[in-house]
Amino acid sequence: MDLSLHDNTSQDEVIRGTNDDATVSRLSAVNLGYFKDPFVQFFVKRPIRRSPIINRGSYIRNYALDNLVRQFLNLDTPKKKQIISLGAGFDTRYFLMKSGQWGDCSQLSKYFEVDFPEVVVKKAMTIKRRAQLYELIQNVRIEKGGIELASDDYFLLGGDLREWSEIVQRLVHYGFDSTAPTLVISECVLIYLEPEHSNMILNWMTQELTDCMFVLYEQIRPTDSFGKVMIRNLQSRRIELKGIHAYPELEDQETRFIRLGWDGAKAVDTNTIHDQYLDRSDISRMARLEILDELEEWHLLAGHYCVAWAYKSITAKDKFASIQLDRVQET
Repeated sequence: MDLSLHDNTSQDEVIRGTNDDATVSRLSAVNLGYFKDPFVQFFVKRPIRRSPIINRGSYIRNYALDNLVRQFLNLDTPKKKQIISLGAGFDTRYFLMKSGQWGDCSQLSKYFEVDFPEVVVKKAMTIKRRAQLYELIQNVRIEKGGIELASDDYFLLGGDLREWSEIVQRLVHYGFDSTAPTLVISECVLIYLEPEHSNMILNWMTQELTDCMFVLYEQIRPTDSFGKVMIRNLQSRRIELKGIHAYPELEDQETRFIRLGWDGAKAVDTNTIHDQYLDRSDISRMARLEILDELEEWHLLAGHYCVAWAYKSITAKDKFASIQLDRVQET
C-alpha cells in the first residue's frame, strides 16, 4: 500500500468533514435569528445549537463575505459577471440569489461551485430531493457520470483543487469566460492546501483573468500563544492548516496578491469587522439574541480569523477599487 496516498485520502476525508461542521454552525446562527437563510436547513441532518462565540463568528463571517459579494454584483460593467466558489461545500448563496433575497442578480451569468466529488454528489442529491432548491435551477442535467450538475447558469463541479488544470478544463467546458468580470470565493479552503498549490491557482488567475476579484476567509496568527493552542486543537482532530505559516499575518494576506501584480488587496481580522464595520444597532441586536459572557475568549478567537479581498482589472480598475468592506443596511 502507498502510505503517502492513504495519508492524503485520510486528510481529504477530514477536510470534507469541516464542511459539515461549518454548515451545522451556519444553521445554528440562522435558527437563533442572527441572519436569514431558508436553504441551509436542507443540508443538515441533526441541528446543533452552537455556543454564542461560534454563532457570532458565523454571523460576522456571513456579513463580511456577503457584503463584498453584493458589491461585486452591483458593479456596473459591460459584460455580465461570473462567480467561482472554491471548496463551496454546502454553500447556499446561489439559491439565495435566485430566490430573490439578494435583489436583482440579473447581471450574474454563471455561478460555478467546485469541491471534492464526494461533497458534490451529496449536494446534488440534496438539490434533486428538495423542490425548494431544484425549482430555482433552470434546465438541470447530470454530467460526468453523476459527479457534476449543470444548468443554464449553475454548475456544480467535482474535482481536486490540487489538480487545477483539470478544474480549468471543466470550467471552460461549461462556458467560463476569462474576459468576464469574475469573483472567486474561498472560505477556509486555500489554507488547507500546500502553498505551492494555492499559488498555482492564484498564478493562473493572475495570468488568465482580465477582471477579477478574490475574497477569502481563513485563519491567521499561528505563532502567538492562542494561535499555537488553535493549531494543536485542530491537529488533535487531524486538521492541518498547510498554508497558515506561509501567510500568518494580515500583511501577508495582502502581499500574497500584491506580489503577483494585483492592483489592490486588503485584509482585516474578525475583531476589526465586529468593532469597526458593524452598526452598533447590529451588535445590540446580537446581544439580545444571546448573552456573550466569554468576551476575552471571543476577542482571542476573532483575532485569529480574517477576511481578505483583492482585485486586478484591465477594463474597470476604478470600479473594482471602489469595493471596500462597509456598512450595508439590510433591506
